[in-house]
Amino acid sequence: MVIGNPQKDLFEQPRHAENADVRWLENLLAGTADWFTSRVVLISLGRTPTDDNRRWVRELASTSEWIISGQKGYKHIKHATAEEIEHAANWLESQAKKMSDRAGGIRRNAHKIFG
Repeated sequence: MVIGNPQKDLFEQPRHAENADVRWLENLLAGTADWFTSRVVLISLGRTPTDDNRRWVRELASTSEWIISGQKGYKHIKHATAEEIEHAANWLESQAKKMSDRAGGIRRNAHKIFG
C-alpha cells in the first residue's frame, strides 16, 4: 500500500545548489573584463529587464564577495582595478554606517516612547 502521492516528485520545482544563481553571475562576470548592467545580464538570460528582475540581479550581486557594483553596473573583482575595488568597498562601508546610524536613532526614539 502506498500512502500519499507516489508521483509527488514529478510536480516539485527542480532544486539546485544553494547560491547557484550567485555562482552563475560570478562566472558570467568572470568571463569578461567589461562592466555588465543588470539589463545586459537579464537579456543574456532571455529575461525581460523589469524592475523585479533587476532587483533579483542586484540581490545576487549583493550576496557575492566577488562582484563589485557601481554606476556602470557589475564587475568581477578579478577584472577590476584597485581603485574600482576601493571605491566599491568604501561605498558599502558608507552605506553600512548610514544604516547603523539610522538603526541607533530608531532605538533611541523608541526608548523615549517606551522607556
